[in-house]
Amino acid sequence: MQTNQIDIKALLPVYALPGAIAVIVMLFTAFDPVFVTPSNLLAIIHQISITGIMAVCMTFVIMTGGIDLSVGTVLAMSGLISYFMLLAGFPLPLAITVGILAGACTGCFTGYLVAYIGLPAMIVSLGSLSIIRGSALLAGGPDLHQIQNQPGFEFIGNGFIAGVPLSVWLFVLVTAILVFVQRKTVFGLLVSNVGDNERAAFLSGRATRRIKMATYAICGMGAALAGIIQASQVHTASATFGEFGTELDVIAAVVLGGTSMMGGKGSILRTVMGVLFLGVLNNGFNILDVPIEAQLMVKGAIIVVSLSLTEWANAKAV
Repeated sequence: MQTNQIDIKALLPVYALPGAIAVIVMLFTAFDPVFVTPSNLLAIIHQISITGIMAVCMTFVIMTGGIDLSVGTVLAMSGLISYFMLLAGFPLPLAITVGILAGACTGCFTGYLVAYIGLPAMIVSLGSLSIIRGSALLAGGPDLHQIQNQPGFEFIGNGFIAGVPLSVWLFVLVTAILVFVQRKTVFGLLVSNVGDNERAAFLSGRATRRIKMATYAICGMGAALAGIIQASQVHTASATFGEFGTELDVIAAVVLGGTSMMGGKGSILRTVMGVLFLGVLNNGFNILDVPIEAQLMVKGAIIVVSLSLTEWANAKAV
């Protein structure tokens, strides 16, 4: 009997989310067969690419026991920076590079305060959110800045390669890089060690503070890339982008993927499953014209239940 319980606990994090996705797909298909058409399935993948990039990059932060609530504002800031660079006549590669580096710098700032000064991650990231949003509003105001006559920039969010949106390819590329980092590099191993027992990792001679700061830098770069993609998709940059629950969706995807909020346990690939789960849910609700109020309630309930099950499974595994 005890063996069966252990097996269930081991299988739950692996198969629970894929099983839930399969059930939800079947339910939505029963209500409206258009849900499983190839065009709609591709649309789901396209829609989740921005959140997916931010979520896989956020995974390392949460694995260290931290959190970054400023990703929505970094998204807005990077789009604005790239817009102003293009407006000033700088070449596209430089505009994109500077936008992503700006995200890395904001991540390093947040990570430094958390890792080296020892401030609480939630408080620091809330402060960063306010600082970045205010700076973006100061630079660009609340207006929408239309991006015109920039075919190269527009291709980032709206172009296709082999029939698949470029934004999806970018999501796949970022995911593949981070999966490699997590599974094949010392850094990936140390992220888990820091989250599991930072004190022990520090006493063993590991550069725990640099590792933590690096995770925030990665998170900032992911948010910046997502902001550039979004600005390209809508041909617009604005300091007001990234509001209305962007952080909630990103953190929800990571938690749904089984990453422990206490740190130490997590998987980039399972985060992708969490992103896919939310994408399927949102798309199905939209097809069925479910009111936004009901969508928010259901999403919130799923997050609470998922977090409870994740922490229960992790606690039992110890």
